[in-house]
Amino acid sequence: MAAGGIIVLISQTILFANYFSFGKSVNESLGTDKETSTKGWVRTAIFVPVSGIVRDIDIALNIEHTSFCDLQIFVGSPDLGGDKICINLYDKYTLDPNRQSPGWMVLDEESMFGIDQSWEPYMGLFRPNGEDRLSSFYGQQSYGLWLIQIYDAVLYDTGIVKDIRLDMLIDTDLEPSTPLPIPEPATLLLTAAVAAFLLRSKRNT
Repeated sequence: MAAGGIIVLISQTILFANYFSFGKSVNESLGTDKETSTKGWVRTAIFVPVSGIVRDIDIALNIEHTSFCDLQIFVGSPDLGGDKICINLYDKYTLDPNRQSPGWMVLDEESMFGIDQSWEPYMGLFRPNGEDRLSSFYGQQSYGLWLIQIYDAVLYDTGIVKDIRLDMLIDTDLEPSTPLPIPEPATLLLTAAVAAFLLRSKRNT
């Protein structure tokens, strides 16, 4: 992935909507300045060149950080006109200081696993814990500049944001309307894997 570049990938068509990925290399440090005790921000924007209606959106993050629980994540859509919503929060009551992030994870509204559930390595498909939901973008226009901001809420933890990717299910034929409940491929694959595991366990008992 070229630095600062955008990658567009059409992976498949689902019920007349196309599944796209739009990614960007960031490679910015995320943490705090120990001398000034200032907390860290990473701000970036991804341009989506496809016009249509968002039916589903996931945020994929390639982050190495000493504790993912420290991070607050904000997303803004073209329809919000520069405003952003907070999809993931730092919560001191659920903080696990050892919950390190070694690489890629996907924030997916439909995931059966909440972001506050932990295992090693801390990678996979997770439902973000913010009061604002990724589903609030369903039914909005996809075309334009999407803003992503990541804030490190705790002093002295450090990390780096390597890449950010938007995975979007876009209906390119319809005007804005009530979104359809269409699961994206990642959720379908995860659900199938869990179902197969439960079936195998039942047969072995």
